[in-house]
Amino acid sequence: CDLTLLGDPAAVHELASKLHVDVSAASVLDPRTQADEQMVNTLFELRKAKGLTLEGARDLVELDPNYFGTMLMHLGKVDGMVSGACHSTASTMRPAMQIIKMAPGFSLVSSIFFMLLQNGVKVFGDCAINVDPNAEQLAEIGLVSSRTARAFGIYPRVAMLSYATGDSNVGPMIDKVRKATAIARESAPDDPIEGPIQFDAAVDPAVAAVKFKGVDNAVAGKATVCIFPDL
Repeated sequence: CDLTLLGDPAAVHELASKLHVDVSAASVLDPRTQADEQMVNTLFELRKAKGLTLEGARDLVELDPNYFGTMLMHLGKVDGMVSGACHSTASTMRPAMQIIKMAPGFSLVSSIFFMLLQNGVKVFGDCAINVDPNAEQLAEIGLVSSRTARAFGIYPRVAMLSYATGDSNVGPMIDKVRKATAIARESAPDDPIEGPIQFDAAVDPAVAAVKFKGVDNAVAGKATVCIFPDL
Protein backbone atom coordinates (compact mmCIF):
# COMPACT_ATOMS: atom_id res chain seq x y z
CA CYS A 1 0.00 0.00 0.00
CA ASP A 2 1.01 3.63 -0.38
CA LEU A 3 1.55 5.44 2.92
CA THR A 4 0.88 9.13 3.48
CA LEU A 5 2.05 10.86 6.66
CA LEU A 6 0.71 14.21 7.80
CA GLY A 7 3.00 16.77 9.40
CA ASP A 8 5.98 19.03 8.89
CA PRO A 9 8.26 17.01 6.56
CA ALA A 10 11.46 18.16 8.31
CA ALA A 11 10.08 17.19 11.72
CA VAL A 12 8.76 13.86 10.44
CA HIS A 13 12.08 12.87 8.88
CA GLU A 14 14.04 14.03 11.91
CA LEU A 15 11.89 11.94 14.24
CA ALA A 16 12.03 8.95 11.90
CA SER A 17 15.83 9.17 11.86
CA LYS A 18 15.98 9.27 15.67
CA LEU A 19 13.71 6.22 15.88
CA HIS A 20 15.55 4.40 13.06
CA VAL A 21 12.35 4.15 11.02
CA ASP A 22 12.57 4.18 7.23
CA VAL A 23 9.85 6.46 5.82
CA SER A 24 11.54 7.05 2.48
CA ALA A 25 8.70 5.36 0.60
CA ALA A 26 6.01 7.45 2.29
CA SER A 27 4.58 10.73 1.09
CA VAL A 28 4.70 13.44 3.74
CA LEU A 29 2.05 16.15 3.43
CA ASP A 30 1.97 19.31 5.51
CA PRO A 31 -1.63 20.52 5.90
CA ARG A 32 -0.40 24.07 6.58
CA THR A 33 1.07 24.37 3.09
CA GLN A 34 -0.68 21.66 1.06
CA ALA A 35 -4.34 22.21 1.84
CA ASP A 36 -5.73 23.20 -1.55
CA GLU A 37 -8.77 25.16 -2.66
CA GLN A 38 -10.68 22.01 -3.58
CA MET A 39 -10.48 20.82 0.03
CA VAL A 40 -11.43 24.20 1.44
CA ASN A 41 -14.33 24.79 -0.94
CA THR A 42 -15.68 21.26 -0.57
CA LEU A 43 -15.66 21.45 3.22
CA PHE A 44 -17.30 24.86 3.07
CA GLU A 45 -20.11 23.56 0.84
CA LEU A 46 -20.65 20.57 3.11
CA ARG A 47 -20.85 22.61 6.32
CA LYS A 48 -22.04 26.09 5.35
CA ALA A 49 -25.61 25.24 6.35
CA LYS A 50 -24.22 24.63 9.85
CA GLY A 51 -22.66 28.08 9.92
CA LEU A 52 -19.14 27.30 8.72
CA THR A 53 -17.55 30.18 6.80
CA LEU A 54 -15.05 29.88 3.98
CA GLU A 55 -12.26 31.13 6.24
CA GLY A 56 -13.37 28.75 8.96
CA ALA A 57 -13.15 25.87 6.49
CA ARG A 58 -9.66 27.00 5.50
CA ASP A 59 -8.57 27.08 9.14
CA LEU A 60 -9.92 23.59 9.81
CA VAL A 61 -8.20 22.04 6.79
CA GLU A 62 -4.89 23.82 7.33
CA LEU A 63 -4.64 23.60 11.12
CA ASP A 64 -6.38 20.34 12.03
CA PRO A 65 -4.75 17.22 10.55
CA ASN A 66 -7.91 15.20 11.23
CA TYR A 67 -9.94 17.47 8.94
CA PHE A 68 -7.16 17.47 6.34
CA GLY A 69 -6.94 13.66 6.40
CA THR A 70 -10.70 13.23 6.31
CA MET A 71 -10.91 15.53 3.28
CA LEU A 72 -8.27 13.40 1.56
CA MET A 73 -10.55 10.41 2.09
CA HIS A 74 -13.68 12.26 1.03
CA LEU A 75 -12.03 13.35 -2.21
CA GLY A 76 -10.78 9.83 -2.94
CA LYS A 77 -7.09 10.67 -2.57
CA VAL A 78 -6.53 8.09 0.20
CA ASP A 79 -8.47 5.00 1.25
CA GLY A 80 -8.36 5.33 5.04
CA MET A 81 -6.91 7.24 7.95
CA VAL A 82 -5.22 6.23 11.21
CA SER A 83 -5.50 8.78 14.00
CA GLY A 84 -6.04 8.98 17.74
CA ALA A 85 -2.58 8.55 19.29
CA CYS A 86 -2.23 12.31 19.75
CA HIS A 87 -5.90 13.27 19.48
CA SER A 88 -9.02 12.51 21.50
CA THR A 89 -11.71 10.15 20.23
CA ALA A 90 -14.03 13.14 19.75
CA SER A 91 -11.44 15.06 17.72
CA THR A 92 -10.83 12.02 15.55
CA MET A 93 -14.50 11.15 15.02
CA ARG A 94 -15.95 14.64 14.52
CA PRO A 95 -14.58 15.26 10.98
CA ALA A 96 -15.63 11.79 9.86
CA MET A 97 -19.16 12.31 11.16
CA GLN A 98 -19.42 15.75 9.57
CA ILE A 99 -17.85 14.93 6.21
CA ILE A 100 -18.09 11.21 5.41
CA LYS A 101 -21.10 10.56 7.66
CA MET A 102 -22.76 7.31 8.58
CA ALA A 103 -23.43 4.66 5.95
CA PRO A 104 -27.09 4.31 4.90
CA GLY A 105 -29.11 1.75 6.80
CA PHE A 106 -27.33 2.12 10.15
CA SER A 107 -28.57 3.83 13.30
CA LEU A 108 -25.37 4.49 15.23
CA VAL A 109 -21.62 4.83 14.95
CA SER A 110 -19.52 2.28 16.80
CA SER A 111 -15.86 1.43 17.17
CA ILE A 112 -13.69 -1.65 17.05
CA PHE A 113 -10.18 -2.40 18.27
CA PHE A 114 -7.89 -4.78 16.41
CA MET A 115 -6.17 -6.72 19.20
CA LEU A 116 -2.91 -8.37 18.17
CA LEU A 117 -2.68 -11.34 20.54
CA GLN A 118 -0.41 -14.37 20.70
CA ASN A 119 -2.97 -16.55 18.94
CA GLY A 120 -3.83 -14.03 16.24
CA VAL A 121 -5.84 -10.86 15.69
CA LYS A 122 -9.19 -10.43 17.39
CA VAL A 123 -11.75 -7.68 16.98
CA PHE A 124 -13.18 -6.02 20.11
CA GLY A 125 -16.23 -3.77 19.87
CA ASP A 126 -17.57 -1.36 20.94
CA CYS A 127 -14.96 -0.20 23.45
CA ALA A 128 -14.89 3.54 22.82
CA ILE A 129 -18.16 5.21 21.82
CA ASN A 130 -21.48 3.73 22.97
CA VAL A 131 -21.66 3.73 26.77
CA ASP A 132 -24.63 1.41 27.32
CA PRO A 133 -26.25 0.30 24.06
CA ASN A 134 -29.68 -1.32 24.13
CA ALA A 135 -30.30 -4.75 22.64
CA GLU A 136 -31.05 -3.47 19.15
CA GLN A 137 -27.97 -1.26 19.15
CA LEU A 138 -25.81 -4.06 20.53
CA ALA A 139 -26.99 -6.36 17.75
CA GLU A 140 -26.09 -3.73 15.17
CA ILE A 141 -22.66 -3.28 16.74
CA GLY A 142 -22.14 -7.04 16.47
CA LEU A 143 -23.18 -7.16 12.82
CA VAL A 144 -21.13 -4.13 11.80
CA SER A 145 -18.07 -5.41 13.69
CA SER A 146 -18.47 -8.76 11.95
CA ARG A 147 -18.63 -7.07 8.56
CA THR A 148 -15.53 -4.99 9.30
CA ALA A 149 -13.61 -8.06 10.49
CA ARG A 150 -14.46 -9.84 7.26
CA ALA A 151 -13.31 -6.82 5.23
CA PHE A 152 -9.90 -7.13 6.88
CA GLY A 153 -9.60 -10.84 6.15
CA ILE A 154 -10.71 -12.10 9.58
CA TYR A 155 -13.42 -14.77 9.50
CA PRO A 156 -16.01 -13.49 12.01
CA ARG A 157 -17.02 -15.81 14.82
CA VAL A 158 -19.01 -13.39 16.96
CA ALA A 159 -19.17 -13.68 20.75
CA MET A 160 -21.79 -11.50 22.43
CA LEU A 161 -20.15 -11.16 25.81
CA SER A 162 -21.72 -11.11 29.25
CA TYR A 163 -20.84 -12.17 32.80
CA ALA A 164 -22.61 -15.49 32.29
CA THR A 165 -22.67 -18.14 29.60
CA GLY A 166 -25.90 -19.49 28.16
CA ASP A 167 -28.62 -20.01 30.77
CA SER A 168 -26.28 -20.18 33.77
CA ASN A 169 -27.52 -16.91 35.28
CA VAL A 170 -30.14 -14.18 34.94
CA GLY A 171 -30.11 -10.39 35.06
CA PRO A 172 -30.82 -7.28 32.98
CA MET A 173 -27.45 -7.33 31.18
CA ILE A 174 -27.78 -11.02 30.35
CA ASP A 175 -31.31 -10.45 29.04
CA LYS A 176 -30.04 -7.58 26.89
CA VAL A 177 -27.24 -9.68 25.42
CA ARG A 178 -29.58 -12.62 24.84
CA LYS A 179 -32.03 -10.40 22.96
CA ALA A 180 -29.21 -8.78 20.97
CA THR A 181 -27.91 -12.21 20.00
CA ALA A 182 -31.35 -13.26 18.76
CA ILE A 183 -31.68 -10.08 16.70
CA ALA A 184 -28.21 -10.48 15.19
CA ARG A 185 -28.83 -14.14 14.34
CA GLU A 186 -32.10 -13.25 12.62
CA SER A 187 -30.35 -10.56 10.57
CA ALA A 188 -27.37 -12.78 9.68
CA PRO A 189 -28.55 -16.41 9.94
CA ASP A 190 -25.47 -17.81 8.22
CA ASP A 191 -22.96 -16.11 10.53
CA PRO A 192 -21.70 -17.88 13.67
CA ILE A 193 -22.97 -15.74 16.57
CA GLU A 194 -23.08 -16.91 20.19
CA GLY A 195 -24.34 -15.21 23.32
CA PRO A 196 -24.53 -14.59 26.11
CA ILE A 197 -21.05 -15.98 26.62
CA GLN A 198 -18.21 -15.16 28.99
CA PHE A 199 -14.90 -13.96 27.56
CA ASP A 200 -12.92 -17.00 28.72
CA ALA A 201 -15.44 -19.38 27.18
CA ALA A 202 -15.36 -17.36 23.97
CA VAL A 203 -11.60 -17.46 23.43
CA ASP A 204 -10.23 -20.42 25.43
CA PRO A 205 -11.02 -23.88 23.99
CA ALA A 206 -10.42 -25.60 27.34
CA VAL A 207 -12.88 -23.34 29.16
CA ALA A 208 -15.36 -23.64 26.30
CA ALA A 209 -15.24 -27.44 26.52
CA VAL A 210 -16.22 -27.26 30.19
CA LYS A 211 -18.93 -24.61 29.91
CA PHE A 212 -20.47 -26.13 26.79
CA LYS A 213 -20.09 -29.65 28.24
CA GLY A 214 -18.11 -30.90 25.29
CA VAL A 215 -20.74 -29.87 22.73
CA ASP A 216 -19.09 -28.40 19.67
CA ASN A 217 -19.91 -24.74 19.07
CA ALA A 218 -18.93 -22.58 16.10
CA VAL A 219 -17.91 -19.68 18.36
CA ALA A 220 -17.02 -20.98 21.83
CA GLY A 221 -13.28 -21.25 22.29
CA LYS A 222 -12.54 -19.76 18.89
CA ALA A 223 -14.24 -16.37 18.78
CA THR A 224 -12.60 -13.77 16.55
CA VAL A 225 -15.05 -10.93 17.20
CA CYS A 226 -15.89 -10.07 20.81
CA ILE A 227 -18.79 -7.68 21.46
CA PHE A 228 -18.86 -6.09 24.90
CA PRO A 229 -22.25 -5.22 26.44
CA ASP A 230 -21.16 -1.73 27.53
CA LEU A 231 -18.09 0.39 28.07
